[in-house]
Amino acid sequence: MSPSNETLPYTISGAPWATIAVMGVTGAGKSTFIRTATGSTDVEVGHSLESCTSELRGYTFHHKGHNIDLIDTPGFNDTYKSETEVLQGIADWLKDSYKQNEKLHGVIYLHNINNPRMEGSALRNLRMFRQLCGRDPLKNVILATTFWGRVSGELGDEREAELRSKPEFWGDMIKRGSQVTRFTNRDSALEILELVLPMKPIPLEIQLELVDQDKRLVETAAGKSVNEELNRLEQRHEDELRKIKEEYYLAIQEKDKELQDHLKDAQRKIDRDLDKIHRQQEQLRAERRADDRRRKNEFDLQIQRMQSLSTTNLSESPSTHVDVQDMSFDDLVAKIRANEIKIKPEDRDKVEKVIRDTEKRDELGSSMKRKAKGTAKILARLLQVAVPVVSLTFLGINDGPNPQE
Repeated sequence: MSPSNETLPYTISGAPWATIAVMGVTGAGKSTFIRTATGSTDVEVGHSLESCTSELRGYTFHHKGHNIDLIDTPGFNDTYKSETEVLQGIADWLKDSYKQNEKLHGVIYLHNINNPRMEGSALRNLRMFRQLCGRDPLKNVILATTFWGRVSGELGDEREAELRSKPEFWGDMIKRGSQVTRFTNRDSALEILELVLPMKPIPLEIQLELVDQDKRLVETAAGKSVNEELNRLEQRHEDELRKIKEEYYLAIQEKDKELQDHLKDAQRKIDRDLDKIHRQQEQLRAERRADDRRRKNEFDLQIQRMQSLSTTNLSESPSTHVDVQDMSFDDLVAKIRANEIKIKPEDRDKVEKVIRDTEKRDELGSSMKRKAKGTAKILARLLQVAVPVVSLTFLGINDGPNPQE
């Protein structure tokens, strides 16, 4: 029997898999798009500029003969993570999946048409995205505008035309094969996915750099961009700090207490900004040192992998894993689905079946129960029994202490 061409809230065993990343700045509508496309109420949607997605989360369903895994990614202007941390998370995920010879079918890049200008974090995010992808993979990119209900048709058309025409916005990407469309409702969301499904999966530039060219993250085009931006911001803040100190010296001479207090506040703010920049620079340097350690211990890691049930060739740092003990069922499912690209399709089918069967258990019979802290342990135990070849560690998850210890 051929896989169903219907849209179903669950996956179908034996159907081909398509993994599609959804990217864009915080507030672009990534979670809204995924919630609308999948029909799942488990996707948390923010109602402010605070990010609801601080890590990669996956959501699966079936559409037009394909099992689709939509990956919700944090924006580079994430509320809780620095641009360096976000880049590291996305780069590690892309690197690990490519090492398993798995590639994205495509990427959907969302932009809020209600934003009056493409500037600041939005422009930095777009620049980072282009460098992450590289030139050739841009043909597998869908550029979709969102929130059309918040602008007049005429104004929205003007903004979309500007995005299309300017090379530094979408113009150059369109020339290289990226397609432009609008997300307005579920029909349009599914149509966007249907643009991606026929595409031939292709590695992104950062995957080639990290794996085939054996570069460190800071040496990639995207990593260099982050580093250059940090250096630029550092120089700008240091220039501002020098001016403030000069003004403060004059304020002391003129005995202007009010101005002195104002300048002290400004200095404290710049000091905090510089601290953030220095932490991000240190994170990039630390990533390089960690990569050096991983390379040095590669032989030992290879032996360990050969002895493990999950015959993976990953070289992840333990710090990239999350602990299952305090997770909810829904959080564990989203984490697993964000990493299913690393495993064989037949094993994905088994994992999805265990998830569906576990959802039906009495102790997980409601949405509230599935969101309760600690319920992830139920799924973790069943996965270890039903699909032992796929270890939770392989999927970036610590299964906690051995209950027999």
